[in-house]
Amino acid sequence: MITRAPFLKTPTFDRRLPLWPVWTSAGKRVVIRLAEESDYPLVGALHSRCSPESLHSRYLSGRRDIRLPEWRHLVDPAVGWTWVALPEEDPGRVVAVSHVLRADTGDHTTGELAVLVEDRWQGQRLGSQLARAALSRSLAHGLKSVVVVTNGTNTRMVRICKALGAAVPRTFSPLIEMTFTSSPLSTACEGPTEYV
Repeated sequence: MITRAPFLKTPTFDRRLPLWPVWTSAGKRVVIRLAEESDYPLVGALHSRCSPESLHSRYLSGRRDIRLPEWRHLVDPAVGWTWVALPEEDPGRVVAVSHVLRADTGDHTTGELAVLVEDRWQGQRLGSQLARAALSRSLAHGLKSVVVVTNGTNTRMVRICKALGAAVPRTFSPLIEMTFTSSPLSTACEGPTEYV
């Protein structure tokens, strides 16, 4: 996995931007918004509802939770972006979270994307919507490429990355590193103009 690094300068983010509503394939309206430190209890509850398989696909380890210092790091605008997804029918429940963190690759223009979706919300295109939002935002704010590192058995994430235009290497390694660049994402990741 690539190493995280702080931004060379803190990106400006207007948290007053409108929420981004999306619809799942089951017709449920979900709102994506920037995460805040105060979301920690909701994100912790999300982790407790996820199966060991889902958590392993996200973290590539046997971890079961997220600790407050880790969450503070993830929501720090100096290191990247984090989003939460909340269903309109239950706005006090986080059902998915995604991050793009700046990677320590020398020129600081590469990010790493990760997505975690609650099990009962999987298979409804929510992961695709979160990945699209994350890629659209991060590539519009200076990143030249975004990578996803996952295991080869995470077929949902591999399908999402292929659908959004990632370069997927042919490999027999247990881990797959898929890469997005700004060029193929210019049309694949269009979102509401006020968000992008």
